[in-house]
Amino acid sequence: MYIDPPYNTEASKTDGNNFSEKDDVVASKFVYRDKFSRNGWLNMMNERLKLAKNLLKNDGVIFVSIDDNEQAYLKVLMDEIFGEENFVTNFIWQKKSGGGLNKLIYEGHEYILCYSKNNYNFCLSEKNKKMSGFIKYKDKNNNSFFINSDIIRNNFGKKDNKFEHRNKAYEDLSKEDKEKWNLKLDNKNYILVPFKKEPGKHLVAKIFNDERKTTYSIIKLPFTFVSGIWTKDGNNEVDSLNIDFQNPKPIQLIMHLLDLHSNKNARVLDFFAGSGTTGHAVLELNKEDGGNRTFTLITNNENQIGTNVCYERLYRINNGVGTKNEADFDWINKNKPYLNNLNVYDLKYFNTNPIEIDNNEIKEAFTKMLVDFNNTNQSSLFENNQRELLINLSTLKPIEKKE
Repeated sequence: MYIDPPYNTEASKTDGNNFSEKDDVVASKFVYRDKFSRNGWLNMMNERLKLAKNLLKNDGVIFVSIDDNEQAYLKVLMDEIFGEENFVTNFIWQKKSGGGLNKLIYEGHEYILCYSKNNYNFCLSEKNKKMSGFIKYKDKNNNSFFINSDIIRNNFGKKDNKFEHRNKAYEDLSKEDKEKWNLKLDNKNYILVPFKKEPGKHLVAKIFNDERKTTYSIIKLPFTFVSGIWTKDGNNEVDSLNIDFQNPKPIQLIMHLLDLHSNKNARVLDFFAGSGTTGHAVLELNKEDGGNRTFTLITNNENQIGTNVCYERLYRINNGVGTKNEADFDWINKNKPYLNNLNVYDLKYFNTNPIEIDNNEIKEAFTKMLVDFNNTNQSSLFENNQRELLINLSTLKPIEKKE
């Protein structure tokens, strides 16, 4: 699962987004109703995260984007719901390049909290656990350096040792296949420093120059730090589809997270779907690695985000044209449509209790829905105070309108 809930900030106030209740509001563009009281926000998240945990498989994982405003409170809430022992990590996403200084403190980052359903069953993908190969680099003095790029995460995610090895030091690296890879040290993710044994200082990768006179340590920022994927990338992606949406998450960011799970046939859920980036990322990742992941996106239609943004985006990338046959967007000039199926459902809500004896209308409508879905087992529909999800529908194919 990946979700990007409202961050509970003042950022959208000028767009008519400073409402705690469902008051009518007209905005010039879509904005999340993004300002609750803290208690209201936590209650909203509490209900949804409890349902999310029930939906996760035993080897499932959930990623939740958040910023500084509620990150600490969300961490406590998720510890309570998922268990502290199932906390995987807190990703730091550097969302802006360059500047971003405010009172000498850099604020150009967000967080992505990651929890598993059960840490003993959750396992990172093989390519994120195994050594990918050795890297050779020559500096301006023609000194050669060899490292293993993934040594820092070689033991990360194994079922038997959990995460106890991630802060340990590593010994000398083997020199086999050391010329397979090339490292450019101008990449800001790497730091080359002479290594000195000091208390509390860990050796991540031990390398030598050709004369073996100096030991260096190339420190690669841990994969929990996500850089090089900017907010502007997400803006450019929706702009290329002629869709108006402010600051969507970039496709590459979601792909990076999805790729950490070893299951290429995973079912991916996003119940704060927004602009539909998660669905787009699933399709692109399947294209890259031959996976068969599927996705379920859930969104409301406030300010027409469901119809004009999320659905329109997915329709365009799947069909190469818009819902009104538009083809005047840049994305199609650089990409081929995915040509995947897209089933859409319009949920309806009734302001009544469906088990009231005198409410025949809602009971008849619900019974008809069960027949449409080939499901007539109504014995346990309203357990747990009428709040459990109905998860035993035998199919979720779209209903064809009858003449």
